[in-house]
Amino acid sequence: MEFCNLFDTRLKQALDAGKFAITGEIGPPRGADTNIVIEHTMLIADYCDAINITDNVRGIPTMSSTACARLVLDAGGEPIMQLATRDRNRISIESELYGAFALGIRNVLFITGDRTIMGPHPDAKMVFDIDSIQALELSSHLMRGTHFDGEEIEGTPQFFMGSTFNPYAESIETEVLRTEKKKDAGAQFFQTQAIFDIERLETFMDLASGLKLKILAGIIPLRGPKNARFMNKNIPGIKIPEEYIKRLEAAGKGLKDDAERDALREEGLVIASEIIKSIRKIKGISGLHLMGIGKKENIPELVNRAGLSQRPKME
Repeated sequence: MEFCNLFDTRLKQALDAGKFAITGEIGPPRGADTNIVIEHTMLIADYCDAINITDNVRGIPTMSSTACARLVLDAGGEPIMQLATRDRNRISIESELYGAFALGIRNVLFITGDRTIMGPHPDAKMVFDIDSIQALELSSHLMRGTHFDGEEIEGTPQFFMGSTFNPYAESIETEVLRTEKKKDAGAQFFQTQAIFDIERLETFMDLASGLKLKILAGIIPLRGPKNARFMNKNIPGIKIPEEYIKRLEAAGKGLKDDAERDALREEGLVIASEIIKSIRKIKGISGLHLMGIGKKENIPELVNRAGLSQRPKME
């Protein structure tokens, strides 16, 4: 699906040029402290083409992704605003898109969203009026300049739209078909959940080779064996091999406090670097999506270890 080229985001330019793109991720604060967003942006902006802002992950209320995206922009980064349909009906999504564009936000990543059972409001009513595919279709329609009743939009938004896919879905063939539907609905790039099993990603890429997708493979440096087991149990789409968990256990064995934390962090970075090296050999991968998960300093470290050049600041 093609749209009038009224803009080029830095991320879009990188992907269109065939450059190996880097995106990072910032988790919004569980409160209203804008300094957290600004400080994290300044820490990773030079190492990323764009910075992902999550949207109430696992149903945990945080500062709005729209507000955080504007803060990232003000701090010198290029934001990717995540928009979860779990918490909004189509009226709210349309309104959010108008506001985001008015604030200068040009990259939007549509997700359906995790269920809220892990958050502090497990009984919260989830909306799910539309899913991520339908949200992409909605945004694509608006970008043509008319509302659904045919009236002209007062200021047409234009976005570089993305979505996600899970190479570890129970049926990888079904996931490829769903990813194709997202592309047909308007998704121009994709981010994956954290990759640990390279063979599974390779299988997905082989099956989806004809779709010519622009894919940013997700990377999370593991923080320790407990962290790895928690992720395996509680985060949908994550499959961490036992081999990596045993390596982390061995790295921290016999150590305590700071020495243990340093050893576990180093082993987690080594594992992530090995995965990055393997991913870069897979045909069709367009870049990486680096997630620090509470350790934003891991993003610059991984970029440096991978030998990837720093990204210039936005003007």
